[in-house]
Amino acid sequence: MMKVSQSELTHHRLQAMLREHSFPDLEYLGVRSDSLGIPQHWYRIGNAEVPVDAITELECEEDDENKSDTV
Repeated sequence: MMKVSQSELTHHRLQAMLREHSFPDLEYLGVRSDSLGIPQHWYRIGNAEVPVDAITELECEEDDENKSDTV
């Protein structure tokens, strides 16, 4: 059985999120080498460009306008 790394799992989760939603502060930049010369998937988060292995957790913030006020 082939094992998938945590960074590959994170990359696939981010790709699914980008397909299903619009995030103005999240953009996939492609594959490029990191500081050790290892090819990594890179993302722009806000103004920072980071390799996927530097992303340690994924959370979605809910907008107040998406919450129901039904009583």
